[in-house]
Amino acid sequence: MKTSREIFEELWHKPANEKFTPEEINIIKKYIPKSKYRARYAIYKPVSKKDLYIGFFLDSNPNATRRSGVENHWDFLYEREITNIEYQEIIENYGCNNRRFHAYYHRHIEHLVNEDLKYNVTTPPGFVKECKRLGYTGDFQLQMNFF
Repeated sequence: MKTSREIFEELWHKPANEKFTPEEINIIKKYIPKSKYRARYAIYKPVSKKDLYIGFFLDSNPNATRRSGVENHWDFLYEREITNIEYQEIIENYGCNNRRFHAYYHRHIEHLVNEDLKYNVTTPPGFVKECKRLGYTGDFQLQMNFF
């Protein structure tokens, strides 16, 4: 009979079109705790030719002693714990990536605020203020006021 560790290692190679069973999800959660991940908010340092301005990163090794190459090009201003929804997505996509960072890029801060609202998260106010100060804002209406 296989140990849970052996099953965990085999799950990495499970085809992406096959969903994990509840038992397999519990095994993955046993070896990949939620505390292993951090959500980080960043602003791109150099002038971007690809319209990279604002970044949201899911960092799978936030306590690494060695600085990553990604961190050389981004100013990481805020970080937070990941939500249960983000954690569930990470577990469901186990084996689909092998990188430290899972990144989402935005041109305007309003896009990031809307994405965070989908996860019931408030984007750090200081980050929103800094993005607006740097001009990373668009003509998007985030709320509707009735008079």
